[in-house]
Amino acid sequence: MTEKIASEEKVIFILGSEKFALSTEQVKSIEEMQDIIPVPLAPPYVSGLINLRGAIVAVVDLRQRIGLSEVENGRDMVILIVEHNGEEVGLIVDRVQSVESSGMQPQQVPEAVAKNKSGRFYQSVLGTKDEKIVILNLDKILALEEK
Repeated sequence: MTEKIASEEKVIFILGSEKFALSTEQVKSIEEMQDIIPVPLAPPYVSGLINLRGAIVAVVDLRQRIGLSEVENGRDMVILIVEHNGEEVGLIVDRVQSVESSGMQPQQVPEAVAKNKSGRFYQSVLGTKDEKIVILNLDKILALEEK
């Protein structure tokens, strides 16, 4: 399983000053930012709904979901459309850096980091001496119940 993760392509994106990634198998498309219709009584990290080619899609502010500070919408912000449990969901990110295959071996997230508020959303880390990319756990990000 680890070898498959190491060789599959990742969508690498930026939130604040940090790099994160999801598998290209999870990301269906990258969409320009568009008007989002708020949903009353939704959790604070749910930005609202968009109409994506005739389908209504819920949109999550990924920055807010993982506990980073909020920012004004920037011109590079995009919505990653991911598939989760047979449904499409949008994730707002600051910008997409690249789509690439990495030969690096994913490292387990240290337990001290995994137990903190944001760390529970981390699946693994790709890194070199100079750079770290956190691979996010989509199941935990999109889970409705807080643990």
